[in-house]
Amino acid sequence: MTIEEAYSFVKNEKTTVSKPGLTRIHTLLRLLGNPEQHMKLIHVVGTNGKGSVSAMLSSVLKAAGYRVGLMSSPYLYSLKDYYRLGGELPSDEAYIRAVETVSEACRLMNDDYPSEFELAVAVGIILFLQTECEYVVLEAGMGGGKDATNLETPGIMTVVTHIAMDHEGFLGRDQLAIAKEKLAIAAKGESIVLAANEKDIRRFCAFRAFENNSPFVYAKDPEVDLSVDKLGAKLSLKGSYQRENAATVCAAVYTLRKLSVYISDAAVKEGLENTFVPFRFQIRKTKPYLIMDGGHNPDCIDALTESLSELPGKPMFTVVTGVMADKDYCAMYPKLLPYVRRFLTVTPNNPRALPAKDLRNYLRSIGAEAEAKRSISSAADAVRLAYEAGEDVLCTGTLYMMAELEACFLENGLLSFDRTSDDDLRRDIRKTDR
Repeated sequence: MTIEEAYSFVKNEKTTVSKPGLTRIHTLLRLLGNPEQHMKLIHVVGTNGKGSVSAMLSSVLKAAGYRVGLMSSPYLYSLKDYYRLGGELPSDEAYIRAVETVSEACRLMNDDYPSEFELAVAVGIILFLQTECEYVVLEAGMGGGKDATNLETPGIMTVVTHIAMDHEGFLGRDQLAIAKEKLAIAAKGESIVLAANEKDIRRFCAFRAFENNSPFVYAKDPEVDLSVDKLGAKLSLKGSYQRENAATVCAAVYTLRKLSVYISDAAVKEGLENTFVPFRFQIRKTKPYLIMDGGHNPDCIDALTESLSELPGKPMFTVVTGVMADKDYCAMYPKLLPYVRRFLTVTPNNPRALPAKDLRNYLRSIGAEAEAKRSISSAADAVRLAYEAGEDVLCTGTLYMMAELEACFLENGLLSFDRTSDDDLRRDIRKTDR
């Protein structure tokens, strides 16, 4: 099997349809011998902050000397990008071996074939087994109780980030319904850590933990005697909201210590200072600014505007943006208007994408200057001209467009590879996967 064949096995016309239920992933892992039983699972669920919290926590565990696996979504550059093994991308050879193992098990399944994400979870578990990961951080794809990361083997801890309205058609029409679905991933007795949330969410989660006889820790409780300030940590992830994410990680570390997992303060500091997550308020250039942020729902935009408000000089941005049609974009873009000079809209490469012209028409209806671009490439060229003319640029919207937009910036010379970040990793991905 080649790497292209491995990708085609996971992602094809038969697997791209999303299917509810846990039967397929549980059956597949049983056929594989339930390899997840050989590792300690940590679930991360929530509306926003999941990716950053998952990356920070895995970085802390790595700094503490543990072999740690991370599965985070969506993938940005290739299907391998779902995973980190001790902070590293899996090799082509390791990925192919894992896919071959999963494909053998799939031959024994009936016509109810696994979805792409279910196959990705199974491949990840095999990768983590192959590299003898002691701890595995699993970021839920969507929801919790019905998500494919909800394996039969209970986890040791579920971390719940901020809960907000998103995917209402799948998760529920109010925040409590969404919280219920997300928290359903936590098994009885499994420790629950909750990030800063509204009072009704806190009450619900505390009551659910009591019902399940689960230890419960709220990130803002005084009992959590660990903080960014106490550690003197300088967060590598920028954006004011990352301090709350780091506080959630500190609460998770506090809980792990209660479970007799040894993690020193020095390891927490090192882990927080060495976390990298692409497109979370990445300031790629200054004077003028070029910022890339995957803000894709109203709660994300709240965090983004808070960070923009703290920039010196109160810059006004040319904004490149695209969004999924099922997002509440009418609640997103009005919040951005005080920071926007004009919008350039694009159609992300996803079947759920809102067409660029429809987004342009909506933005014009709320009084914004907006132009629809025929492609992400043409938008990138327009951005280069704007930047060279001295305009500040913000790229925001769905994560599904960010990697392609970045690739166009690299090709048109607006960006170059920064060897001090993960750009060298992205270059290697493009060489092997494109």
